[in-house]
Parts: sequence; C-alpha cells; structure tokens
Amino acid sequence: MERAHPDNIKCVVQAGHDFNIKVMGDNLGVADMVAAARRLEECGCDFVIHHIGYDERRGIAAAGQRIPSPLDQLQDIVAAVNVPVQAVGGLSIEQAISTPEYGAPLVVLGAPLTIDADAFKAAEGDLEGTLRLICEKVHDYGDVGPAE
Repeated sequence: MERAHPDNIKCVVQAGHDFNIKVMGDNLGVADMVAAARRLEECGCDFVIHHIGYDERRGIAAAGQRIPSPLDQLQDIVAAVNVPVQAVGGLSIEQAISTPEYGAPLVVLGAPLTIDADAFKAAEGDLEGTLRLICEKVHDYGDVGPAE
C-alpha cells in the first residue's frame, strides 16, 4: 500500500528480491493516484495496482456522487510509470478485459465475476464460458498490452 511509509515498502521490495518474488504496490485510498503510482515504482515495486476500493465506491454512491472508475485515470497511471499496471475496483467484466487497451496488461477479475455483490455469494451464470471468453479476449492483446 502506497500509504505505508516508504521504508516499509522498500523492506517489502527487498524481501521480495531476497526470495525472487515480484512485489505489487497498491495506490488505494490516496488523493493523487498518479503521484502514488510513481512513488511505488520509485520504492522498487515491480507492478502498480491502480485501485478504487469497494467501500470507497459504496460511500461515494451513498453520498449521491459519481462513483469513480479506475479507467478514469488509467492512461495517466500507465504513462507515469515504467512497470506493468493493473486496474481494479468496480469494473465490469467487459471493462476489465479492455484494460490492455489502456496499456495496462494485467487483467483482474474480482467481484463482477466471482461474487454476487448483494449477497456475497458465488455469482450465477456460465462461469466456464465467461472465463473462456475473457481469456480469448485478453490473449488477443498479446503478452504486453495493446497492439501498436
């Protein structure tokens, strides 16, 4: 979490290097997400997670305000760093599969695919077919993001 002290992040990154594990840094809950992504990279994180949290989205919706999407700033985040980026938080399956178009090649499928948000139970529908479609669409982008 970028909100942690930079020395905490650097220690985690060092531990990752010691064990040959890559480290993901998350910009959840910060005022300037672009600057936070830069700081995560500067601290040595191998990936940046650009993240709008579930509770944050619920609180904003309850206040009657527009709910932000990770897609709102995704291109700015990608442009600000030289490490791979993933976007998380409130994305539909279609939006998640489109993140490589923004230059974010790491696709995450969370709540829209796996749980029913109202009951916190397994989502209904053709999970296997949906996963096959997602894999097909994402693999169309290749290994590093969108085609030039």
